[in-house]
Amino acid sequence: MNNTIKIISVYPNFLNKGGAQDVALQLAEKLNEEVMPVVLTETHFAEIVPDYWNRAKFVSFGWKAVRELANDNTVFLSHHRKSTSLLLLFSFLLRKKLHIVHVAHNTFNNLRFFSFFPKTVVAVSNGVKENLINYFHVPASHIIVVFNGIKDFRNDRNVKADKSEIHILLSGRICTVKQQVEIVRQTRGKLAAHIHIFFAGTGSDLEVLKKEIENESQYHYIGFVDIEENLNRYDYVCLFSQKEGLGLSLIEGCMFGKPLITNNLSAVLDVNEAGETGFVFPDFGSLIQGLNNLPMPYSEEYRKLSLNARLKYEKVFTEERMIKKYKEIIFA
Repeated sequence: MNNTIKIISVYPNFLNKGGAQDVALQLAEKLNEEVMPVVLTETHFAEIVPDYWNRAKFVSFGWKAVRELANDNTVFLSHHRKSTSLLLLFSFLLRKKLHIVHVAHNTFNNLRFFSFFPKTVVAVSNGVKENLINYFHVPASHIIVVFNGIKDFRNDRNVKADKSEIHILLSGRICTVKQQVEIVRQTRGKLAAHIHIFFAGTGSDLEVLKKEIENESQYHYIGFVDIEENLNRYDYVCLFSQKEGLGLSLIEGCMFGKPLITNNLSAVLDVNEAGETGFVFPDFGSLIQGLNNLPMPYSEEYRKLSLNARLKYEKVFTEERMIKKYKEIIFA
């Protein structure tokens, strides 16, 4: 293969903004810099998030589109196991080998016997790789770990001035898996007065979360947040999910030099190193104790964690590094 290759990205759902959607479009743009990228999706154009409209040519995913686009110079970069499985079926029916690269963004424990993978699979974290091997029985030799990378937009705008409180940001889809509601229930009445947790995003548990924190002074719902403009308002970035693929909010935290607070999922430990870039708490009991003993933003310990977080971003999670890895895989 060579640089005449056209990369077709595939992801079924652009009804909402999310990490997988952002990475799918990011790769579509960066791997097709000279032309408008084509993205195959199951989402009707009118229902696609408006912020995404001008970033790609969205085409309905199906037999007709794949048959028209498939040739020796096309690589399908598929970001969903359902789409990948259908592409492999289309390849069989077309009686021609489609060039397919599957990008695994998360861990799963269902539909094992209905999920099929090509010989080239990218896992966004070591935790995702372990899941592919242990649950889906994908050969380790077929899997390459490529960490997500994001463009550096760190700035010094809107820096938090008050150093007497600790403000913790938990940004992401508000749902059972991300555990925002459970965090409130487990920590309510147990946090020191200077600890404040801010929840950003939306999702199926939003109304439950709002009700839980309605009369609380240490928990805050702030809606959608422009990370570039507002991350400096917070001291720490937290993610305490039941499962994760990698956690783009943690990478954004590292970019801004924000120490991280996580549990000990394999995937998040690719980003957060205990005592180096932040704190790792295996359960809610240790989380409560840890939150109440976080270093204050003006302390030397905080400064060290902040510097290490930024360094981790620069070494591991830049956009340039990610794109280079994908080009090595696709154009090999």
